[in-house]
Amino acid sequence: MEVRSTTSQSGGSDAEQLHETRLLLEQERQRYQDLFDLAPVGYLITDREGVVLEVNQAASELLARDIATLLGTRLVELVADGRQSEFRDLVRQACGGARWQDELPFLAGAGGSTLLLVYAAGPAPGTTGPLRWALADASAAGGAGLGRLSHVLDRLHHCVVTLDPGLRVSYANAAAEELLSERSPLAGKDLPDPWSEPSLRSLAGRMFDPGAEPVQEHVLLADAAEVYDVLALPPDATGQALLVIADVSAATRQERAEREFVENAAHQLRTPVAAIASAIEVLQGGAKEIPDARDRFLEHLDQQCARLVRLTRALLLLARSQALLEPPEVELVPICPLLEGVGRGLRPAAGVNVRVDCPADLAALTNRNLLDQAIENLAENAAKFTREGEIVLSASASPEGVVSIIVSDSGPGAKLPPGGGTFERFHRDPAAEGEGFGLGLAIAAEALRVVKGGLVVEATGSGTRAIITLPSASVLKA
Repeated sequence: MEVRSTTSQSGGSDAEQLHETRLLLEQERQRYQDLFDLAPVGYLITDREGVVLEVNQAASELLARDIATLLGTRLVELVADGRQSEFRDLVRQACGGARWQDELPFLAGAGGSTLLLVYAAGPAPGTTGPLRWALADASAAGGAGLGRLSHVLDRLHHCVVTLDPGLRVSYANAAAEELLSERSPLAGKDLPDPWSEPSLRSLAGRMFDPGAEPVQEHVLLADAAEVYDVLALPPDATGQALLVIADVSAATRQERAEREFVENAAHQLRTPVAAIASAIEVLQGGAKEIPDARDRFLEHLDQQCARLVRLTRALLLLARSQALLEPPEVELVPICPLLEGVGRGLRPAAGVNVRVDCPADLAALTNRNLLDQAIENLAENAAKFTREGEIVLSASASPEGVVSIIVSDSGPGAKLPPGGGTFERFHRDPAAEGEGFGLGLAIAAEALRVVKGGLVVEATGSGTRAIITLPSASVLKA
């Protein structure tokens, strides 16, 4: 009896322990079930094919479907088109034990999509257990990060804009708002079209075409005063296209100024260099033994060297002004001595007279080197094509305070193209007969533009007349 009693007591003790263990396991299961159901993060458990076996309330709300509908559904069917193939690859990786996270668009109501942050965990290596998933709202999960990113983007000089398929702006940084809407909020509005060609809206719209590729466009506005590089990128997983607009005006001006400096220097320096070379050749040929001839050619060399210095200064100043690196200094420049100096330096054809007609007290507010360069170019053009008659360098002031400097000749008259093309670089007058490089008038016009002056070239019945206009001033006599 004692044995039977002991066995009965032992059996009862085992049954009680088993019951208690079952209660504890049920309590733990219920506790984890409650955590699973009540967690603010969406949780799912799927089989190795991605079929939903369990789902909590948070996942149901994130996926905008009730729990009963989700159970038995293949998760890939809820992923938006365009990412399903990639999602299948990720499922296969998870089945192999890999863990990964990504932002994926899931289908929502009314044909839209919602971006979710997805965490996937596969079974332990060597096992064939289910796959575990965690879901979170990507915008909420990354809110703080997006705020920091927005702060960084607002400090950029580049414009950054994201767009939905209807070309409505979902995000624009400070630079974009300043360029496209004068700092008024762009988010939620239609993308503006700030220039006609290429159309920004048309470029952005192409990003939503099937198979669209990134596109980069170069935009020139207002005679290349403003230049932009526009990069357009097709939508990513969020369904948003991206525009990045960079203002490259300063770099373009710098590049243009450097290129034109070389062209201008080659054009402008060839005349004084040729004159110096000729004078040296004559002196070496025997003129140095004749005192009068030697002194005359030495004086000529001195004049041409001084001219070289002026030209070099003017070209450097013009290049820096074109690049907006250094505005030219404006001073009171007496006009009559300037015209007389240009007249003395001309070498017209035999029999052509050079005359200066200018009030002695006339002056203009301008930069001497740039004005001298412009007048020299115009006067040399006149001397090049005038075979008889005279070249007149004249100046006068109007009651409105404008100085007019006129270079006129009795040559054949310039053949001017329509639309002012005569100021285009490398444009050559058909009457030039192969002379020159077509830079003289372009350099003169650019030099005058920098000092806020104007230039008009017109053909007359008896030659060509170039008219320079500048703000006037008066020379005060002691």
